[in-house]
Amino acid sequence: MNIKVCANQFCKKEFETTDFDVVFYQKMDVLEPKICPDCRQQRRLSFRNERKLYHNTCGLCRKTFVSIYSPDKPFTVYCAACWWGDGWDPLAFGREFDFSRPFFEQFAEVWKRVPKLGFLSLGDSTNSDYCNDAAHLLNCYLIFDGDQARDCYYGESFANITDCCDFLFLQRSELCYECTNCNDCYNLNFSRHCNNCSDSNFLVDCRNCRNCFGCINLEQQEYCIFNKQYSAEEYAKIVSSFYLDNYDELQKIKKQCADFFQKFPRKLVHGIMNENVTGDNLNHCKDTFESYDCANLQDCKFCTNMLIGATDCYDINIWGDNMSRCYNCACVGLGAQDIVGSYYCGFGGNNIFHSTYCLHNVENLFGCDGLKYKKFCILNMQYLEGEYRMLVPKIIAHMKSTGEWGVFFPPQISAFGYNETVANEYYSLTKEVALAQGFRWYDPDPKEYQKPHDDILACEVCAKNFKIAKPELIFYQKKNLPHPRKCPDCRHVDRLNLRGPRRL
Repeated sequence: MNIKVCANQFCKKEFETTDFDVVFYQKMDVLEPKICPDCRQQRRLSFRNERKLYHNTCGLCRKTFVSIYSPDKPFTVYCAACWWGDGWDPLAFGREFDFSRPFFEQFAEVWKRVPKLGFLSLGDSTNSDYCNDAAHLLNCYLIFDGDQARDCYYGESFANITDCCDFLFLQRSELCYECTNCNDCYNLNFSRHCNNCSDSNFLVDCRNCRNCFGCINLEQQEYCIFNKQYSAEEYAKIVSSFYLDNYDELQKIKKQCADFFQKFPRKLVHGIMNENVTGDNLNHCKDTFESYDCANLQDCKFCTNMLIGATDCYDINIWGDNMSRCYNCACVGLGAQDIVGSYYCGFGGNNIFHSTYCLHNVENLFGCDGLKYKKFCILNMQYLEGEYRMLVPKIIAHMKSTGEWGVFFPPQISAFGYNETVANEYYSLTKEVALAQGFRWYDPDPKEYQKPHDDILACEVCAKNFKIAKPELIFYQKKNLPHPRKCPDCRHVDRLNLRGPRRL
């Protein structure tokens, strides 16, 4: 075991490199990291705008569409149909590698010129334009990072859900509201870390419960209120006295439940069917360490948001699915193999190094951006296989000499302001501190903050304006609940704050 000090001058935190780590780095032929796991993750997350959407104009077809890039960004942005189409050639932006210059400096020049994919639409969706990085949606609004949802609003990280609103890490559930890390639930409200629970409110760490209210740590129970057993008739009478349809009364009940929960022990970590793991919210994992919100991992470390599975991976944020031997990447998966220092690469990709948005059966790419169905390319320039295989070892040697090999892209070339990205959710910084550390910043349009009127509300926390859509209002009426007084972003922060930190 080797104790190091983080090379980030704004951190200087000690971190360890174990023998287990060294074996992985040698197998991947990458340099041992000089910055700590948190700083590595912060850098990766600073490239990912997941929730901030803007109206923009496609640089090719000139149609207006919803984009993750604000109109003032200095990039050409294409709508999904044009970016995936054949109307442009990303190889037109290629250039030869210059061994007299650092790699990231050359990649930044390609990155700035290649048109950006305006938003991530990874599968057929209907009436769900205001969503990002999601697939197979029907009638959804402002939900992110997930697959298969119908009639859902305001949520993140999901799979196979119906008629749900305001959620975080929700799977195989229906008619749920304000639920976090819940699976296989029905008509569950204001709950977290629950499995197979239904027709209940304010549950924490419960399994196989129904018709319960304000309960914690229960299993296979029914008609319980604040962990006390009642008859069905008594339960119905008492629950009817809780006026959840009144906003002020609802806030009192939330506080009452929170105070009650403080009296009980909590699980040290959450997860099932694990062997030799450390982290939280892990399921069906083996020999996996310091990882969070993942499932079906083996021989992995420093991973987050990988719900579909991977083997032999380090420092990965988001995705997975039959993925192996990947290092220091964000948003890679679906058959991805042997990928290093890359962002949004997958769908059958392999042997991809320091590249972005290279998708669909790509292989043997180095420093490329925006390629589909390509191979043997360097900085978006096409090479013969022999030429590629001769150049790549020389480039790797050059990057090792500059300390760039295996390192994720520097924050200065991120397309987004730090406050637009997921990084700010887990490593919150002020504008001054973010700029001092080399990140960018986005100053929002003052028009987002107006006086409320009949059609528009102002968040009681941040004063940002938001609306209640008609389908959303129908949802609240069906659940007999008041509409929220906070904007979607502040509600999302509340859900994040209810979870444990990604730290042991």
